[in-house]
Amino acid sequence: MLHEFTIKIPYGQADEITEKLNVVGIYNVYYEAPIEVVVIPNGYDFEEQSEEKIDFKIYASDVEVENLPASYFQLIEESLHMKQKDVSYQFLTKVESDFSLEDIDLGNGWVISYPDYKTYENKCVLKFDPQAAFGTGLHETTQDCLRIILEKDFVSQSVLDLGSGSGILTTAAALKNARKLKAVDFEPVRRELVHNFKLNDLHNELTIEQADLLAGEYKVKDIYDWTFINIGADEALEIIQRHSLLDKSKHFILSGLVEWNIEGVLETFLSAGFTIQQRLQSAEWVTLHFDKKG
Repeated sequence: MLHEFTIKIPYGQADEITEKLNVVGIYNVYYEAPIEVVVIPNGYDFEEQSEEKIDFKIYASDVEVENLPASYFQLIEESLHMKQKDVSYQFLTKVESDFSLEDIDLGNGWVISYPDYKTYENKCVLKFDPQAAFGTGLHETTQDCLRIILEKDFVSQSVLDLGSGSGILTTAAALKNARKLKAVDFEPVRRELVHNFKLNDLHNELTIEQADLLAGEYKVKDIYDWTFINIGADEALEIIQRHSLLDKSKHFILSGLVEWNIEGVLETFLSAGFTIQQRLQSAEWVTLHFDKKG
């Protein structure tokens, strides 16, 4: 069982207080950064609010620490010069996780199903477990990409997924018969991708690379029928130029684009001989499917 101690502090002091507690042997702390979402040309960004008061929580277990809660009240008072009346305390007899994902009906005969996996009458199911990597399937951009991908047949075709995250787009293309798939991400996502392929009983040829697409030595060298990029417009254009992708694929799905920053994407593709096959928009988020003939 856990003892929980909570103090109110300005967020900007969280690092300093953590260090002071570490000095006296207290290591199990938790707090959430207060952020404000701001609009930028490429989409959105986050600003931390250093003066905002937060709940700074300290945890201890009877298994590891003797004489709780008195021993921790003393350490907190001595290290932080804080009176006991300013520390909220509760004994947690049961610790529960309320994190769960509701299945998503994409409205096209497909459902994204999360643990515990359900079956649906007259619907196809993409089983998905995002685990630790970015990409849960919840965001509008991901869902619109899936709506395009899951209506295609990629039989005998190859797919390159750049910034794949946990691999939901790669998994969808594999379900739609892609012959060869390659997923590239800055983070180590192999475990998540392999896991999601197994969940869906997929045996397609899959290559996974951990690489920085914007810097470093890695370069996309091979030709692919399809390329997926679900990140901001500025980053997508930089990746496309750096890796000469317009010469390496004839079909592109681009997403993560905000409606006020797509002109550069449109100009780049249309001037290179591509045409817009589909444009989906959910709120301010735009997803584009480009094709090039010949």
